[in-house]
Amino acid sequence: MGNVNVTGIDHRSTGPPAPPGPPRRRPAGTLAGAMVGAVLALLLGYLPGARLGLPGRPTAPTGPQLRWTFSAAVETHAGPVVAGDTVYLGSADGILYALDAATGTVRWTHPIPEPDTTLTVADGVLYLAGSELLSALDVDTHQLRWSYRVGGSLRSTLSAADGLVYLADQHGSLGPTLYALDQATGQLRWTRDLGHLDGTGPTVAHGLVYVGGDHTLYALDARTGAVRWSYPELPGPVGAAPVVSERAVHITAADSYLGAFDLWDGRKLWSHEADLVASPVVRDDTLYVPVGTGCCFDRWRTNAYRASTGELLWSAAFHASELVSAGAILYSRAADDGTVYAFDPATGEPGWRFPAGDRNSGAPAATGETVYVADGEHTLFAVRAPPPPPWR
Repeated sequence: MGNVNVTGIDHRSTGPPAPPGPPRRRPAGTLAGAMVGAVLALLLGYLPGARLGLPGRPTAPTGPQLRWTFSAAVETHAGPVVAGDTVYLGSADGILYALDAATGTVRWTHPIPEPDTTLTVADGVLYLAGSELLSALDVDTHQLRWSYRVGGSLRSTLSAADGLVYLADQHGSLGPTLYALDQATGQLRWTRDLGHLDGTGPTVAHGLVYVGGDHTLYALDARTGAVRWSYPELPGPVGAAPVVSERAVHITAADSYLGAFDLWDGRKLWSHEADLVASPVVRDDTLYVPVGTGCCFDRWRTNAYRASTGELLWSAAFHASELVSAGAILYSRAADDGTVYAFDPATGEPGWRFPAGDRNSGAPAATGETVYVADGEHTLFAVRAPPPPPWR
């Protein structure tokens, strides 16, 4: 809505003209009209571009609004993740909650096989990844489809596409291994040895699976597991699941190396050295990377790079242990106090914050209008996000 202008009645004299006098400013309206306009604007939610009584002065951005809260009996560990009109959240006592995204009402619950479980939703299936067991739960029937146990320790991230789900362990009996399972039955389709050091979670895109192992980045055929290309000269183990942009795959390695490689042939496009503190996030042709500065990582920044060239677009002084992009907003979760911050992804300008407890329980889940964030204790908050940037 634009600025609200309420003009009062202009009472003009009907008698003879008055003698000329000093020039006077004509009022924009009566006091009553101005009050009506201000009240109307406040009832509609905010006063765009003005403060009450100070026309034209910029106002602070509208803050977040709490929609609802949900409190579990014990600490919440798994989630939240949101899919459609449902939010999924796991608790430390082994209960999975499926909540109505609009109201926070519990729709159904299901036991979680292992307490330290992460949640992923893909193609109508909710995947519960524990330390060694992956379970697939049908979100419509709430029934367990299948379970698969690996020989090592599961990475927390997995990917699913075209009827297959891909997961990796950190250190199986023969070293880290990538598994491709049938999405409907859980049957093993193929495996791939990833070397001798810890592997990473996989990312599937364009018919390829990108995954790190040892000092190497692999691109595997998603249907067969055959190696399409590899880049074996990384300075250390790949630190997290690769991130795919329009033309490149991006990885972090050895906690200080950020690299971009061609999707199809593995050519290195660019790289940067930085003290990386969290996994990057990609949005269109921009890569957002949380980095640490100072001798003891006591200062933090988030850098935005052009994904195709590595050009630094902006650098902002805010701490992000987790980054999430949704709608036209970039969200960060601070590791020191768990506060969720909203930023303009084009400039890094801060917009608003929401205090969500003093414990960091992972990244928030976000849609275009609502952010879901757990406080690491018992509570899940559903926060209505203010309008996207520009903030003023």
